[in-house]
Amino acid sequence: TLRDKGHFTAEQAETLAEALGEASQGDLVTKADFAELRTEIAEIKAELKGEIAAVRTELKAEIAAVKTELLKWTIGAIGVQTVVILGALMSMMKILAK
Repeated sequence: TLRDKGHFTAEQAETLAEALGEASQGDLVTKADFAELRTEIAEIKAELKGEIAAVRTELKAEIAAVKTELLKWTIGAIGVQTVVILGALMSMMKILAK
């Protein structure tokens, strides 16, 4: 048809026909392939969402533990500072009382 309409020479038409024949023999993607790929992607997506949720829960627990530890240290530091200040005041009162 291409040769008869004058668009291609006989050699060009044969070469194009061979190329198209080879292409049609190769691995072509079908609708079923796409459907299978969509299913696989959906499964991977669900798996990743689950893993992300697990990591998020683990991080929240670790953050809570760090907050608790930080609060303990802060309260301890305030306690030590209070004792030091009271000790200094007592010492000053003894010095001033003499």
